[in-house]
Amino acid sequence: MATMEFRNADATPPITARGRAETARFFDGPELTEPVPVLCSQWRAGQASAAAVPRFGAVSVKP
Repeated sequence: MATMEFRNADATPPITARGRAETARFFDGPELTEPVPVLCSQWRAGQASAAAVPRFGAVSVKP
């Protein structure tokens, strides 16, 4: 959390840390493709990632 505190000293709006369950609520409504949500560094299964990225992402289908 030291990194977040450092970045929040100059961030507008401030960064808010959320886990997978807290992030999932932002995706309520649209039709999502699997996996939902997933760490961005793990998006492509079977593909090596240099490092874990502490950000969640998802893709939806626009009706």
